[in-house]
Amino acid sequence: MNTPGNTLVVERASLSYGDRPIVTDLSLALPEGQVTVIVGANACGKSTLLRALARLLRPAGGQVLLDGRDVHTIPTRQLARRLGLMPQAPIAPEGIVVADLVARGRHPHQGLFGRWSAADDAAVAAALEATGVSDLADRAVDELSGGQRQRVWIAMALAQETSVLLLDEPTTYLDLAHQIEVLDLLARLNAERGTTIAMVLHDLNLAARYADHLVALRAGRMVAAGTPAEVVTEETVEAVFGLPCMVVADPVTGTPLVVPR
Repeated sequence: MNTPGNTLVVERASLSYGDRPIVTDLSLALPEGQVTVIVGANACGKSTLLRALARLLRPAGGQVLLDGRDVHTIPTRQLARRLGLMPQAPIAPEGIVVADLVARGRHPHQGLFGRWSAADDAAVAAALEATGVSDLADRAVDELSGGQRQRVWIAMALAQETSVLLLDEPTTYLDLAHQIEVLDLLARLNAERGTTIAMVLHDLNLAARYADHLVALRAGRMVAAGTPAEVVTEETVEAVFGLPCMVVADPVTGTPLVVPR
């Protein structure tokens, strides 16, 4: 599967925590410059797969490749310039202000003596602007709403200026309006910057609306991968989630919409 044009590729990876297997013999490729969403029931291996993509978990078998190189052979600072991660429910240092948190995204670009440059200033300003949080730059992160905090964390990832961005359930704990706000932001960043995005989402209908490419997991194995129209079928939804349903066209976007029976 290591074909030209695929930035991040998983080749026959088996993932486990100690002696407990989570993902078995899984292969996939993230289409470059597109939004990939990983879906599946609870405890199916979605977040575990994302951790492996981010080099936080070493496969027990197989490998994860970034531009043809095993991610575990790439120096940490070099990898951090290529691949950014927003974990599930990240925690900011107490009292830190927005601008300082976003500036932490520049650490992989600092030289040996950590000198701050005009390029760092420009990257932070651009990230604040892109995520619509410039007016919050002097606010303490712990004073912000959930939607604002998510945008700030995304801004930090953008300041890192990576070509690949991984997000583990970026809409967790957000109400529907803020979920849409965050997903609209990610879709816009993908369209404007061409960033390859992979994220885990629980809501299948939102996943179908925002994904270019869907990956459906069940019990640590890939059941289906492809466009939302190819993956979100009545048969696949029942196989993955155990949910009898109808699949109709979303009246706004035309993407698949799951209606439980």
